[in-house]
Amino acid sequence: MAVPDDIRALFAPEPGCTYLDSATYGLPPRPTVEVMQRALERWQRGTADWVTEWDVRGEACRTAFASLIGVEAQRIALIPSASVGVGLVAANLTETDEVVVPYEEFNSVLFPLLVAAHHHGVTVREVPFDDLLDNIRPSTTLVAFSLVRSQSGESARQREVLDEAQRVGARTLIDATHAVPFVGVDPRADFVVCAAYKHLLSPRGVAFLSVTKEQWDRIPAWLANWRSARDPYHVYYGGPLDQAPSAARFDVSLAWLAWAGAAESLSLLADWQAAGVLNEPRALARRLAHQLGLHEPESTIVSVPVEDAETVRVELAAAGVKAAVRAGSVRLSTHVYNTVQDVDRAAQALKRYVAAATPA
Repeated sequence: MAVPDDIRALFAPEPGCTYLDSATYGLPPRPTVEVMQRALERWQRGTADWVTEWDVRGEACRTAFASLIGVEAQRIALIPSASVGVGLVAANLTETDEVVVPYEEFNSVLFPLLVAAHHHGVTVREVPFDDLLDNIRPSTTLVAFSLVRSQSGESARQREVLDEAQRVGARTLIDATHAVPFVGVDPRADFVVCAAYKHLLSPRGVAFLSVTKEQWDRIPAWLANWRSARDPYHVYYGGPLDQAPSAARFDVSLAWLAWAGAAESLSLLADWQAAGVLNEPRALARRLAHQLGLHEPESTIVSVPVEDAETVRVELAAAGVKAAVRAGSVRLSTHVYNTVQDVDRAAQALKRYVAAATPA
């Protein structure tokens, strides 16, 4: 389904700017901006009800994100960043654990695991991304990887990796930040982290941790706080420990205004996903890759190998095309606010650089 004009009208990129950088940060739809503006005003005046207007909007985010990845809302914890979710898992690893992770994994996934290696004696084996499946062995207890790599847009062999992890009894931790809402997440994954400020068009400070029910009691909630309690809005003081009877026990106290805005973005995305609208950004990414002679991506990220990528990025910006540079390539990423004209314009601007980088 094509993106209707009324959806694109919710966004306001700078006139003349072809914004193809959602993998760095997504643009907020108008309802998100309006909610946050109202929140700022009511905060300034001291008239807001922090529970009903701000904090409880996290529950709407929980429900919408669960819908986007196809799991029950009770599996979702509200956290401020992907690394917080990974860190929670890593903190519970011991010297008996062996973790397999791809080379050049994003540091928010890799670094908490390396800290666990340094302080807890965890074995961390870094292996080629394409060979992740073949490096899962009986001694492996955790497989951690990005479903879609932020530097290249490559997608992992998710189903096969999870099949093999289950066969050897290993748990799985997936960073789905650059996958959701365009690439499906296997519900069998034990842990899924996802930051929402990119493709989920939300303010920074909003992220999610999906935890299968089997892990709720296996992983201590080391970040337990007032919001992770069974009855967070009525009991603030004293024991005993009374955790939420779901993955909400892993919640971290919310940055209110960010979550109030995110509730609007995530609700819209869930509606657009159900209507099939999110298929077009993927089609646009494939169109862009085809015009540049690149392999079609499964996601909305197109990584373009060029010589002197930063110079190319600057020249693209001067031509009105906003992109990013990651791992020596120009990275472009499409979303619902992009059009065929946008990707054709970018392809035309990039073709000469791609040709120059291609060996004769």
